[in-house]
Amino acid sequence: MKILFLPLLAATLLAGSAAQAQTTQGTRVLGLSGGNFTYQKSGPIKSFSGTLIPTAGVFLADNLALGAAVPIGYQRFSSSGYGEVNNRTLSVGVLPWLRYYLPSESKHRLFGELSAGGLLTSARAKTDFSGTNYSSTDVHFAASAGLGYSYFITPAVGLEGLLAYRRTSGNYNSGNGALSLNLGFRIYLPRN
Repeated sequence: MKILFLPLLAATLLAGSAAQAQTTQGTRVLGLSGGNFTYQKSGPIKSFSGTLIPTAGVFLADNLALGAAVPIGYQRFSSSGYGEVNNRTLSVGVLPWLRYYLPSESKHRLFGELSAGGLLTSARAKTDFSGTNYSSTDVHFAASAGLGYSYFITPAVGLEGLLAYRRTSGNYNSGNGALSLNLGFRIYLPRN
């Protein structure tokens, strides 16, 4: 019995330290998440929107990471009811983020995240019934605060969800806020 107990104890201790290793100082992290995906078709109206967010960062201390996200968003709206209307919007930004994981030895980890940065948005619209073409480029400030959950399917890969309140302001608006849900994954590369 003692012979079987020692290997089980060693395996348990190693598994616990491996679960903690993802969020230790010096670990690099790469990720991809997506959110705000919608598709709607109602008679002559069609719309689609979505955002992909690649991220990279490093753990400055155990459970505390700093990095940057590059959100890439796309929206398209078209209507053919009373004349053709097409509207396309593309946005790209850089949002530095700070994330803190609650200390745990579990595969289930909770975290809080803050981010703030800039977005560049380019919009084009075309209407057939008035012959109007419109284009604009705007710079926006964006900030968010959110709570998230990571499930580590391996010691180096985590699936995650982040529910955040985001506020955006720019050239033509005084600011608006919304809740967003992003789902994605992160790869944790420990320092060697």
